[in-house]
Amino acid sequence: MLTEKVRALIASVAAVVITVGIARFAYTPMIPEMMSGAGLSNTVAGLLATANYAGYLSGALMISFMRSPLLKLGLYRLGLLGAVLTTGLMGCTEQEWAWYLLRFLSGLCSATGVLIGAGLLMTWLLRQGHTPELGVFFSGLGIGIVLTAVLAELIRAKLNWDRQWIVYAVAACVLLIPVARWSPNYRDALPTGTAAAGDGSGRGGAFMLLLQLSYFCAGVGYVVTATFLVAIAETSALLAGKGWMIWLVTGCAAAPACWLWDRLVRRQGDWRALLQAYVLNALSVLLLLYMDGLAGVMLSAVIYGASFIGIVSMTLSMVGRLYPENPSKPMGRLTFGYGIAQVLAPMTVGYLAELDGHYESGLWMTLLVISVGTLLLVGAWYLQRRQRAVRVPEVLHSCVPGD
Repeated sequence: MLTEKVRALIASVAAVVITVGIARFAYTPMIPEMMSGAGLSNTVAGLLATANYAGYLSGALMISFMRSPLLKLGLYRLGLLGAVLTTGLMGCTEQEWAWYLLRFLSGLCSATGVLIGAGLLMTWLLRQGHTPELGVFFSGLGIGIVLTAVLAELIRAKLNWDRQWIVYAVAACVLLIPVARWSPNYRDALPTGTAAAGDGSGRGGAFMLLLQLSYFCAGVGYVVTATFLVAIAETSALLAGKGWMIWLVTGCAAAPACWLWDRLVRRQGDWRALLQAYVLNALSVLLLLYMDGLAGVMLSAVIYGASFIGIVSMTLSMVGRLYPENPSKPMGRLTFGYGIAQVLAPMTVGYLAELDGHYESGLWMTLLVISVGTLLLVGAWYLQRRQRAVRVPEVLHSCVPGD
């Protein structure tokens, strides 16, 4: 019989698969399908991804200012239903303006699934006396990639692009069953009154600013590959028809990676593990630039899948532990910067691809941004160590008798 913790984790992972794995990631294998079936251009493909991330950004901003725990819980549930509807409706219209609207709303749903869902689970784990790690939770991103890749290969030769969207929506509906049956009673675990209002995320202004800027750069590294990896593969004569396979490998690498990163954090600490994830993410882009064969792109996909999921999981878990009173709020603040990157980068890379006829310029831009983000992460690490060194003597001084 499954324990309450296992049921809660399964329900949480299923919710992430619905709100991000399908509502967001189904678009990646659908880009070449919509290009051939609906006349989608590189520019529009990038703009649709931008609309999705604009929704994600809006959701992150809204959540960062939201104080009511009950309102967050209601929005979380609404986001689950919205993720199913916005996915299915993509196949019910050929109006470009409607696609933009649906991808924007889908982004809102993704934000609620990740940020509110992570905050709810972390709060519940803490209240139940469990270790507040979110590696299993974020494995839903990798599982979602695997699911969309497998479905893409099963249906792409049998169904038109519009019906493929419907299949993804049906898969999301099925996943609602474990969410409805096994989600814990989050209402009882919610903080009350003043406890919910304060999160302490205002502490360490310079540290938080550097961390936000670094996470912004990580957002560029994530979104460019997540949006265009399959399209990049399909434009190569050596890889035509193998885009789904590369996307599947990405998901297979991402799904167990969060658990492995959690273990590395226990051994080396948050910062060393995070730094390694940033370096690996940059390496995945470098491989795309210099290796165009199947083995090279596959290796890039594996490194990318393992690294981007680690950056997201470890960063949000770290700030959740730093601010346990209301973890969704600092998570929302960080994700706001991540979301800005996801709005700007696909549009820019899509435009460059349309202009140049290839993705090389966009990939070089991405590599540069990730490198800057790695340096900013080192700066944030340095500031946090300095703040900790200052606080320890202060605490010791306050404990001196008769002072």
